[in-house]
Amino acid sequence: MVRNYYLNYLTSLLFAFVFVYMIPWVELYGEEFADIHNYVERLKYLARDGHEGDLGIVQWFLSEPLWKGFLYLVVSVFDDYRAVLYGLSAFVALVYFSFLLKRVEFYIAIIFLFNPMVVDLFMGQIRNAVAFSFVLIAYDLYENKKVHNNFTFIILFLAIFIHVSMLIYYAIFFILYQLNKRVENKKYYLVAILFAFIIALFMKYGSNILLAMLGDRHADYKDVIGSSSLSYSIVWFMIALVLATFADFSKEKERIFVAYAITILSFFFFSSVLNMFAARYAAVIMPITIIAIAYLPNHLKQGTYLFLLLYNLFSFKYWFVVTII
Repeated sequence: MVRNYYLNYLTSLLFAFVFVYMIPWVELYGEEFADIHNYVERLKYLARDGHEGDLGIVQWFLSEPLWKGFLYLVVSVFDDYRAVLYGLSAFVALVYFSFLLKRVEFYIAIIFLFNPMVVDLFMGQIRNAVAFSFVLIAYDLYENKKVHNNFTFIILFLAIFIHVSMLIYYAIFFILYQLNKRVENKKYYLVAILFAFIIALFMKYGSNILLAMLGDRHADYKDVIGSSSLSYSIVWFMIALVLATFADFSKEKERIFVAYAITILSFFFFSSVLNMFAARYAAVIMPITIIAIAYLPNHLKQGTYLFLLLYNLFSFKYWFVVTII
């Protein structure tokens, strides 16, 4: 663990530079990441006085206005749009790695690098990753009590205007927080798995109705992309089961961290069973998963990390199939 502020920042900055600029991900991937390409084209469109259209109040809220404002700022200030997007990827890598480095050993944090889902998150799901980076920053500030709590809530609120899916992450945390007060011992983790199944059912059969009623553009979105591989998601479900079986903590923060990882990883698996794409959710909360594993008994912790490292290296072989679109 690197708790020294300056050493942590410098180490994370070096990691971000190597991750984004030194590793030839595009050459390894075979083409430019779709997210970067699409945003470059969108920025070119806005530079030609392109218009995003007029929206109602609800639609405006759901359209991530802070992110749109950022895109307009990029168009007015910068000429090299691709460089700005890569800079955002580096920012995300810095925040994620710094968050981990404060809580786990350096070599364990490096496991975070050897993960195709993380590569796709940083380079191919930029907006989602930036939004959750705000969440991690807010958590750090809240935990270290460096600023007034109201400021952390402002950061969390702004994250919604970058990616509205943050509301889902907040809702899951809030429900797990409330359940932690009411469910004792390991029943809490069993409830977390059941909760994940309920979320998956809602996302499969109820979310489209709600989004369509609100006039959101994400309605029917899950129908135009392929579902996550069941063989890929089951590995993460196995990790969730290990956490649920052997995690036995009395500290509230640790219990919620573990339950959160269990919920998202189980949701990833149940979504695959229901033929939905949910790998992005597991990718976004990867730091929480890595930290949750660190709470296991030592022999299980080391074994799980070794298994995860070997599996991540193996999964690069199937990178072209398991991608976050």
